[in-house]
Amino acid sequence: MTTLARRLTAERGLSGFTVEELCEQVGISRRTFFNYFDTKEQAVIGQHEDWLDGPTVEAFLAARPAGTVGLSPTLMSDLADLAIAHMHLVGVTTDEAREFIAAVDREPQLLRAFINANAEQERRLTELVARREGLPATDPVAHTAVVLFGGLVRRSADQFFTPGNAQPFDGLLRRHLAAAEAIFAAAR
Repeated sequence: MTTLARRLTAERGLSGFTVEELCEQVGISRRTFFNYFDTKEQAVIGQHEDWLDGPTVEAFLAARPAGTVGLSPTLMSDLADLAIAHMHLVGVTTDEAREFIAAVDREPQLLRAFINANAEQERRLTELVARREGLPATDPVAHTAVVLFGGLVRRSADQFFTPGNAQPFDGLLRRHLAAAEAIFAAAR
């Protein structure tokens, strides 16, 4: 549905099609649409409530080494596992990324909605990191870990979606994570 919503937005703009038309072309009811998305814009962005599946979250929480005191030494690597599992779950392709960019080019206000959706995901991921690490939900360490990691994911995604790229997202992210770890190790 998201792919079609993006394509229609790129071709006609958001006001150029209705939720009903989108549902008809995808073969679902309007009620089903609103079970997943609150708005047409949200369908274009592709963000919905279930941004990570339960087993992926549980694996992330369980990956904290037993007996660890303080911040887990595997936190960033486990965040990479979480991001890679998410990428496999949503299965975003280069074509879908191009369709999203074309939709945003046509309807720039989608960029604000995308930024807001990402901020919400960042907040939820910070809470998840804090929970796993035994920190208060507003702890700056949890938030900083998520922000730093988000930069690595964005850089990896930029490279992954570059036309002509043949490297898998997993390898790109792991390489950027290793570079960040080398920087922080040298700073110690």
